[in-house]
Formats: sequence, C-alpha cells, structure tokens
Amino acid sequence: MTNLRATDLYHTGIIVKDVEASMRQLTDLFGYRWLHPVEYPVPVWTPEGESTVTLQMVYSRDEPRLELIREVPDSPWSFKGDTAIHHLGYFVDDVAAASKLLSDKGCPIEVSGNGDGVHPSGFAYHRCPGDLRVEVVPRGTIELMEAMTASLEAGEEPAT
Repeated sequence: MTNLRATDLYHTGIIVKDVEASMRQLTDLFGYRWLHPVEYPVPVWTPEGESTVTLQMVYSRDEPRLELIREVPDSPWSFKGDTAIHHLGYFVDDVAAASKLLSDKGCPIEVSGNGDGVHPSGFAYHRCPGDLRVEVVPRGTIELMEAMTASLEAGEEPAT
C-alpha cells in the first residue's frame, strides 16, 4: 500500500451537540435522509491506554455521506477550536497496514478500536500535521451501511 486513494473517501464526520437536532437541520437545509441513530459503548485504545467510550452517531443515507457524532467531552470526540468537522473517513483493505502507512507519513494514531486487546481493530483515527484527522475503516463496512439502508427502505428496524 503506497497511499490512501481519494476515491475511497466515504464520509465526513461532524461533531454535534444534539444528533437529532442536527439531522433535522441538515434535512431542512439540504434534504438529507438518515439511517437510524445508534448509541453503544465502543472499546478503544489510545497511546494513554484502553477505555470504553459511549458513542451516539448517525450516517446519512445520501451522498456525500455525513456522519454526525454526539460530542463526548474530554475524548477524541470533543470539539477542538471552533470547527465541528472532525474527520475524513476512508475505506481501506487493511486497517493495520493503512494505520502503519499513516503513522510512517507523520500522522500518528490517536484512537482506534480495541477488539479483544488487539489494536487497531475495526477503525483507527490518525492526527496529521495541521490538525487534519483521518479515519480508516475496513472496506466491508459499506456492506453493513447498505444493509441498514435497505432495511430502512423496507420499513424494517436495521440491526445495529
């Protein structure tokens, strides 16, 4: 792997105070439609150690995809400065290899999934010079998102 590809950008993550209010605003302004919001504890790893963070988030059904994430104070999911844009999310074939590539290019890992003590597992956020934050997630995540969208279109509650 030499680089991440621009064509693998699949969402822009935005930190918000109120997920539902932000959904309503973006629907009113731009016509966005949404998957069901989810909230669950996420085991994470940071250079300071392991912990669990409860995240509430929702993805737009429409592209370009947005991911709204409720702020978690004193965590990587808190407001920094005066911008709500949190990260650019990219699909990758291998999270560990992409994380190594980003780290080698001067973008150290900030937080990652911590599945059974293995990290990065499932996702990884990297902080690059100039405050750019990049998330890498397995390419297979798109199948889960598409299944959730199909469930919505069928009027079913999507599995979380």
